[in-house]
Amino acid sequence: MKRYLNDGIKQVLKKYPQLAPHLAEYDINCYKCDGNCLLKDICEEHNLSMKDEMALKRKMSAVISEG
Repeated sequence: MKRYLNDGIKQVLKKYPQLAPHLAEYDINCYKCDGNCLLKDICEEHNLSMKDEMALKRKMSAVISEG
């Protein structure tokens, strides 16, 4: 997942659309947004708790490593 951290979330979602439901679990709906956040900034931008951030990152890592 590290190689995508500086990529825009829109680019990452195009490559891994299966991330969208995981993001939506935390009310992060980047696939609908017009913004251009980087993947590494998503958790901070959406004020996730450390517990939620770690859980989301585990889910995202699993999806990206499978791809």
